[in-house]
Amino acid sequence: MRAKGYRRKGRSALGRKGEKAGFPPIRRWLAAYEEGKKVVIDIWPGVYEGMPHTRYQGKVGQILEKKGRCYVVAIPLDKRSAKLTVSPVHLKPEE
Repeated sequence: MRAKGYRRKGRSALGRKGEKAGFPPIRRWLAAYEEGKKVVIDIWPGVYEGMPHTRYQGKVGQILEKKGRCYVVAIPLDKRSAKLTVSPVHLKPEE
């Protein structure tokens, strides 16, 4: 029987090529974002805490608020928007 877990088919989508696959740089943990700032969801596969679903990889969203160590990010979809609670390790600023 085939696995049907949460991270199924994520190896190629989330794999880190040319980088260390383990611990992310400290600047990713300590990044601070203001409300209204645009961010890109860039999932770091070695950190499970605050990881969004793989369907949101590469999506651009807006910071709504800070919740503990994480951020609430609004991702616009077709007719609605998804609110995700994401760790700053899985975010990077939009350029």
